[in-house]
Amino acid sequence: MGRDLSRRGFIRSTGILGLGALGAAGLAACGGSEAPAAPAAEATAPQGEAPAAAGLPPADLSVWIWYPDPLVWINPVAEAFTDANPEVKVVAEAPADYWTKLQTALAGGAGPDVYFMNSVNYWSWISKGTLPDISSYVDADEVTQDFIANGAPAAIDFYKFEGKWYGLPVMYGTTVLYYNEDYIKEMGLTLPADMEDDFDWIQWREYANTLTQREGDSTTMWGVSTQEGIQSGWLNFVRGNGGDFLNAEATKCIIDEPPSVEAWQLLTDMLLEDKVSPSSEALQAEGTRSMFMTGKVAMLPGGSWVMNTLNEQLTDFTYNIAILPKSPNTGERGGTSNIVGIVMNRDGKAKDQAWGLMSALVSKDSQDRLAQGGGEGPVVRMDSSEQYYGDPAIGPSNRAAAVRMGEWTTPLPTHRTVTWGEMMDPTTEWQTEISEGRVSVQEGLTNMAAAVNDLFG
Repeated sequence: MGRDLSRRGFIRSTGILGLGALGAAGLAACGGSEAPAAPAAEATAPQGEAPAAAGLPPADLSVWIWYPDPLVWINPVAEAFTDANPEVKVVAEAPADYWTKLQTALAGGAGPDVYFMNSVNYWSWISKGTLPDISSYVDADEVTQDFIANGAPAAIDFYKFEGKWYGLPVMYGTTVLYYNEDYIKEMGLTLPADMEDDFDWIQWREYANTLTQREGDSTTMWGVSTQEGIQSGWLNFVRGNGGDFLNAEATKCIIDEPPSVEAWQLLTDMLLEDKVSPSSEALQAEGTRSMFMTGKVAMLPGGSWVMNTLNEQLTDFTYNIAILPKSPNTGERGGTSNIVGIVMNRDGKAKDQAWGLMSALVSKDSQDRLAQGGGEGPVVRMDSSEQYYGDPAIGPSNRAAAVRMGEWTTPLPTHRTVTWGEMMDPTTEWQTEISEGRVSVQEGLTNMAAAVNDLFG
């Protein structure tokens, strides 16, 4: 499956080799369990051709997405789809408490005709029979076949589950290192973007200590945040050190193995010993993204989609991004991606019309709209994705680093039957125990792995 794609294979799949002098840098995915909270800037949708599906019978279609940002892309595509199919009306929305509301509606035979799915739940929802097999639609549709031929293989392969199609990928994201460029220059340090190929954990820790500022017992500037979650935080460093959360077969949690323990020990030492990362008490008052934007955190690992919020709201200083620091043991970096896809309601009453809309959402015109509208990272269609990173007017200056991280990025851990939420309950519990110093890294990760493997059993 897509999760086992080689690192070099992923860089090819994301279209990085076609970016020429632009370099490299990508998901949404984006969204994922750590979806962005702020609305995106207005999309400047190009005038493209109408979707291929036209003249469909009357229907009222409902589309759900778990956060509002993509609506600025979905709505113009839906309008173009209705222009081609005047009897088909489309309403797209981002309901509050999305996953609970969605599962309740689907269990009652209701819910949206088309809805957005994150890759971390995709396999388990298939296994539970929630998602219908749409292979016959995919195989017969020229627009979708063109999308598959021009799509990033990492995303395409992941969504073709055991030889069948239950959904289609549309966007994804990578994790990068955000930093306060003005402050780092003020401190007389070389910018991470200027040394990123050589920037490793040792230098990162030294930077974090140098950048941390204190006045008495108060910290006025934290050098870094090491308390980010699995998607934007620790799993990236675990993978860079040669470890992972699940084994290659996605059948066993291996987070307690030595490479993982070593990566966690680094992050925990920076938090509890160096005290260069916001404490749990500090985070109760203000989240790390807010701290970065208000000039209280100098460096912050975060998803590529955060750039939209910073470009729109950050005015007090200049920020930039770099690829994540590499492990001094392996010389590698690690990355995670939650590949956002679209799926169909198994009990929907207008499946042909729903499929027509899904096809429209992966058309060349639609993927161009998403890319040119600013997006959150590369779209799945590679020739469309290049447009997003080819626009120098969209900040930050080292924006291409988000695509370049695709070289080391693989999908977030996914199990065939256990859901993401079920896996994350014990994971979050033991992350908290470690970060608050109640257990050692080894003990916490041993308990984390045991709890997750109990779910698999």
